[in-house]
Amino acid sequence: MNKQQPTLSNTNKGFFDIVNKWVLFPSGIVLVIFVAIGAILPQKFAAGANAALNFVTKYFSWFITPLAFFTVIFCLWAAFSKYGKIRLGGPDAKPKMKTAVWFAITLTSGIAVGINYYGVYEPVWLAHNPAPFLHYEAMSPEAILSSMDYTLLHWALHPYAIYTAVGVCLVFLIYNSKKKYRIASSLYPLLGEKTYGWIGNLVDSLSIFVIIGGIATSLGFATLQIAQGLDIIVGFPSNAVNWLIIVAIMTAFYTISSITGLHKGITYVSNLNTALYFFVLIFSFLAIDPFNVLEFTVTNIGRYAQNFVNLSLFLDPIEKTGWIGLNNVFFNTWFFVFAPLCGLFFVKLAYGRTIREFVMVNLIAPSIFIFAWFGIFGNGSIILEMLGRSTIYQDIVDVGSAMALYSFFEQLPFSAIMKIIALVIVILSFVTLAESMTMSIAAMSLKEFEDETGEAKPPRIVSIFWGVMMALAAYILLITGGEDATSALQTSCIVCGLPIGIVCCFQMAAHFKAMKHLDIYDLYSGGDLSVYDRKPDQIKAVEGSEADQAPLKAAE
Repeated sequence: MNKQQPTLSNTNKGFFDIVNKWVLFPSGIVLVIFVAIGAILPQKFAAGANAALNFVTKYFSWFITPLAFFTVIFCLWAAFSKYGKIRLGGPDAKPKMKTAVWFAITLTSGIAVGINYYGVYEPVWLAHNPAPFLHYEAMSPEAILSSMDYTLLHWALHPYAIYTAVGVCLVFLIYNSKKKYRIASSLYPLLGEKTYGWIGNLVDSLSIFVIIGGIATSLGFATLQIAQGLDIIVGFPSNAVNWLIIVAIMTAFYTISSITGLHKGITYVSNLNTALYFFVLIFSFLAIDPFNVLEFTVTNIGRYAQNFVNLSLFLDPIEKTGWIGLNNVFFNTWFFVFAPLCGLFFVKLAYGRTIREFVMVNLIAPSIFIFAWFGIFGNGSIILEMLGRSTIYQDIVDVGSAMALYSFFEQLPFSAIMKIIALVIVILSFVTLAESMTMSIAAMSLKEFEDETGEAKPPRIVSIFWGVMMALAAYILLITGGEDATSALQTSCIVCGLPIGIVCCFQMAAHFKAMKHLDIYDLYSGGDLSVYDRKPDQIKAVEGSEADQAPLKAAE
């Protein structure tokens, strides 16, 4: 069944006629209020945001930390249980893109901005400033090894497990139960049609607010990092006028890319970005000390595997230094902020794949890449520091953490060219994140949006609206409060990761219920998983037939 999808070409309705006002207005109004306060009173806003974050990390670390750990277990169960063979879209569903392209988009639209920023900075910083409860000397062997323990804890399995867990909860219900393309749809097995009432609107509004705020802060930080790179490379000074130029160009780039559709703009940008990732990985690996890097990386992986449970759940209950809250809990809560919209975007890529494939490409494959990325850039930076010929840490102290990646390439051959490539990667990484989120936000804020194969795109006017909103929020914060105001909005959004985490608990519970009642929620199998063992030409999809719709209607 191929229904015509809503696009600008097939609707003559105005902007406010096609958007869901109960989702658009609450999230938009609250965001405007937060940005206005951050712009007018940046110091007081920052103080309030930090107080709220301290409250969350002090009283809810016990909740956020095991929840992040449980998402890893949940994803592995979803993939390798008997339900992992369920094909999304039915037994006859055919994938719409190649696996390599799927991986490229997933990788670059997830945490690409983060690994660019932290790939060099975090390992070097933690080696010089180990967690206080460890009582290690700076740059001691113990401090060096522990720096990668915690770096991998923050960036390997946990972030993509959080994103993938939300995606799993959504993708089955959207493709196999024909629910609406909304975050709230993941709660349908628990709430029934009440999902699309005030509760669903609240969940969707909260998701949009936190992701718009998150993207706005990321755009602000990316603007500062890009400006610094341009200053280093071509002498393009970092000031308010040039920030405006950078923001305008980037906004045009990611907005145009998002409205061209999933298989055009996003695919091209993601493929180019992934190719550059592998190029700089290979170059850096060969330019430093390949065998030493391999020895460090293998050691890191072994320690990560051995200590994974302990690292994931340790909360420093005796010394209470606060480091865990400011680092582990901070990162996990930040990932929950991005999870709803990242998960929703992952749905668009998954038509025709199995749940097992969904987890492998969205969780396992990116995690393997993370081991390589931090193994080369993190360990490579530490090796340079150990040899005493690196200025990376001193540049971080003197200039700021945004200098880390450029400083790393300054230590290598062909540094001028490599710093340019690093700048391009920073730009493309943000574009892929912003365009994927723009597409998801635009689709979710509509009254009706049918996307049966993941190829539909929302009306252009809605995508442009959200793209411009993110850019305006970022620029206002930059010119009024600079990095302080942007950090404050980021902190405020992270606080909202707590309710998103609570919603995630209910989403996973809803998925468990849906799997236990496939006769109700899987319109293709009727509870008989053997249909997914057959070849696609041996069974016809029966979506839409009254016989298969009856159980679902009865449950509602």
